[in-house]
Amino acid sequence: MNDIPRAKRNLIAALDDGRAAARAFVESLSPDLPVHDDSDWTARDLIIHLTALEADMIAAMQSAIDGEAFSVDLRGQADAPALYELRRRDWAHYSWDDLLRQWQRTRDQLRGAVLAFPVEQIETPFSNPFFVDYDLIGAVRACGAHEREHLAEMRAALVRREQSSRNT
Repeated sequence: MNDIPRAKRNLIAALDDGRAAARAFVESLSPDLPVHDDSDWTARDLIIHLTALEADMIAAMQSAIDGEAFSVDLRGQADAPALYELRRRDWAHYSWDDLLRQWQRTRDQLRGAVLAFPVEQIETPFSNPFFVDYDLIGAVRACGAHEREHLAEMRAALVRREQSSRNT
């Protein structure tokens, strides 16, 4: 990669642009909006999930910076999805505003980790529970794509709710 500083700036700009749009949308939602017909996950649960995922991304990046292998503490759970389910329960008592603030704080920390990530390691693969063997750019892009996917699910749930209320 020829222009690492520009690549980092572009990643951060994409993170910032995506989060600004996402935050405006998410703040307009009810935290209890059911998102999936086949589960009890709500908008609140997806924000918890996205926050925890970014925290794991930061931990993976820090492990890579420190030259250590990243491994997530599954806290006795069988796999990463079970861990995220546990985190969902752990954070259930947080207010919607507190969750949104934590979501933003974690994003700010991710931005800092991108800036701190050593140039000589930018193409070195590292992993977190969902993104295996990505380099820095691939991992951050995958994290953004994952967030956009969940935001699309929230938008679809909102449309379903609005259609349902018009039909009743």
